[in-house]
Amino acid sequence: MPRHSIGPLDAADLSGRDLGGYRLVRRLGSGGMGDVYLADQKSLGRRVAVKVLRPEMLRHSGAVERFEREARAAAALAHGNIVQIHEVACVGGLHFLAEEYVAGPSLKAWLTARGPLDAPQALAVLVQVGAALARAAEQGIVHRDIKPENLLLTRSGEVKVADFGLARLASDDVELTQAGTTLGTPLYMSPEQGRGGVLDSRSDLYSLGATVYHLLTGQPPFRGATGASVVMAHISEPPAPLASLRPDLPQALCGIVERLLAKDPEDRFATPLDLVHEAEDVAVALGAGLRRVPAPMSWDGPEDAWTTGSGPGPAAGSAASARVHEATRQLQVAMVRESEARSSSRRAWIATLGAAAAAAAVGFVAGRLRSRRPELLGPAGPRNRGR
Repeated sequence: MPRHSIGPLDAADLSGRDLGGYRLVRRLGSGGMGDVYLADQKSLGRRVAVKVLRPEMLRHSGAVERFEREARAAAALAHGNIVQIHEVACVGGLHFLAEEYVAGPSLKAWLTARGPLDAPQALAVLVQVGAALARAAEQGIVHRDIKPENLLLTRSGEVKVADFGLARLASDDVELTQAGTTLGTPLYMSPEQGRGGVLDSRSDLYSLGATVYHLLTGQPPFRGATGASVVMAHISEPPAPLASLRPDLPQALCGIVERLLAKDPEDRFATPLDLVHEAEDVAVALGAGLRRVPAPMSWDGPEDAWTTGSGPGPAAGSAASARVHEATRQLQVAMVRESEARSSSRRAWIATLGAAAAAAAVGFVAGRLRSRRPELLGPAGPRNRGR
């Protein structure tokens, strides 16, 4: 067996090994079905994320089908706010998929490091995730597991939806898991999902509302001793009003989140695109345009700061870090405005200088004409009267 080949059961930690056309650099994390690695795609010379299905999962009925289903569902969704799937394959008995690598934190890591979002940041999340869900809805696909861990953030502040592992076509009748249609994360699960009912994009909108509620308040809408108790709370209990927990937030933003968290799907936004339009209108009304410099969710510093809590990036749980970030943002905005003001002042000064120069030129020409006027009068003019 070649030095870096993969044996069927050799999956404890594959860092430093080759898997198909990929060199696995290091393990980034683990999920319910497999491990995720940062990898180099040798053929194209780019960084990707490789998700490897753990061999023990093969003992579970439907695991491979679900795994491949994730790849097919996500690969069909070409959108800037969705993590793109590049390949799904099996090598040496290991099933894996290669996907776009997002060099940034999840929104769960952002919350831990920098604290709750402000209004412009929350609106940016609503618009971008809403746009991703709108694209999925066009294909009849329901994500079913929208949560902070599945929303990844690029340096430029772009939010990308990851992990369509629970996704399914809304028209499908076949369930590829023994856990049933309630499979998902109880903290963000819609009432109809908790009841095992029929799901459409409005279920994802509820989960997005629960996610943004958590990102704004630092706590999910409901908590309980068991997953079942949390699910029951989503079904029958009202959450604490967002405005009471964050009185600094604009009422329009609170209204959006409350509408997303409506128990009855009919009382939510009819489509993700309706949410996007509403959130964009609120951002414009607040003067919090999502195209400002820097973007509301942009970040800098080393990537590993999000997991180690070291370096010039965010320090875990540090409110001071959030204040520094906001102060830096305000300074950058002020610098942009000052630069624009200087540019405007410079243009006005140049225009004034040009006008003055033109006036001086006109005066010079007029003076020359006056001095030559006697000569133009000829011999009968004043120059010859004394002769």
